[in-house]
Amino acid sequence: MLRKMDIKNEDDVKSFSRVMVHVFKDGITNWGRIVTLISFGAYVAKHLKSINQESCIEPLAESITDVLVRTKRDWLVKQRGWDGFVEFFHVQDLEGGIRNVLLAFAGVAGVGAGLAYLIR
Repeated sequence: MLRKMDIKNEDDVKSFSRVMVHVFKDGITNWGRIVTLISFGAYVAKHLKSINQESCIEPLAESITDVLVRTKRDWLVKQRGWDGFVEFFHVQDLEGGIRNVLLAFAGVAGVGAGLAYLIR
């Protein structure tokens, strides 16, 4: 996709807007697509830096922001913005729960062993 875009200067960044509009062409908006768009923008920015076109990175970021604010503002507000994003991608800490169960078991076993020793 990046090769097709051929971004080499600030004017070429405008072609990125077409990609952004294409992502949402079917009318479906979700956090996955928002993240995909921003991630692709980061990938393009990394490419721009590697070809010494760092002056194009800020217009690229502005372009992404403009499209999201202009076309997805209502959806973002309805989803509660950043809070909704964090809530959507929240991963429950299963390790912490297992650790607590194991510590409780070890504690009970330790108390049981201590009582057994004292009773002897």
